Amino acid sequence: MILFIFEGAKYEPPLYDGIKALFFPRATDQIICSFCSSIYTFYKRLKDEFGEFADVVDVLKTELEKTDPENQLFKCKSSDFESVYLFFDYDFYRGDLETKNAQVRELLEYFNEETDSGRLYVSYPMIESIQYTKELPDSQFRTYAVKREDSVGEIFKKAARRFCAYDGYAFLKDAENWRGLVEQHVMKANLLTKGVHDWPLAKDDVAQMPLFEAQLEKHVLPNDEVAILNAFPMFLYEYFPKDKFKAAEELEIEE
Repeated sequence: MILFIFEGAKYEPPLYDGIKALFFPRATDQIICSFCSSIYTFYKRLKDEFGEFADVVDVLKTELEKTDPENQLFKCKSSDFESVYLFFDYDFYRGDLETKNAQVRELLEYFNEETDSGRLYVSYPMIESIQYTKELPDSQFRTYAVKREDSVGEIFKKAARRFCAYDGYAFLKDAENWRGLVEQHVMKANLLTKGVHDWPLAKDDVAQMPLFEAQLEKHVLPNDEVAILNAFPMFLYEYFPKDKFKAAEELEIEE
């Protein structure tokens, strides 16, 4: 089985459901759950009891007792899952930035392999960054960044909706648009990590840890901003072989 862990319950599960319908139509044995709090609260819950990372499934069950007591996760244990994917927001708009960065770095170091502890994907500054594009292909996407004070919840969400060339999330029902988003995000990620706005030579070049470090070095620390990037296009790029971005019906998740 595959476990998908999302930060929120409002946007991420429907977004993934759309991706699944386009790219993983025959996928089975997946469980989806939402933590319903920030990556920093997630970090705290994982380390609360023992001072080291606890079992993520056990931690999730504790949280889901309050928010989603009927979730299928309660019928499972960690060993039931072949792969685990986690999706959280950077959310750097308030609090001690040094502490937050240290926590994200530690989480990325720990959740770096989906078939082991899990693989973490981070959206900058939040999941709504998927809307931050003009009509695809957007030749200026590489330049988009947001200041820390403008990354606050509703402020950024409204800005993303106004900025988007499309009405709401309907454009994400189209596989070609997703492939355009993958290209934009991956090439921008490669620009951040390698200084070249092109497809990466290797997937490791745009893995989540080097991408995070590049965000800190080039945007967060010197300019108090982040380059706008979303976790879902990066997940699609890493999941499939580079030559597998063909017709949606030809793509199928491994069970």
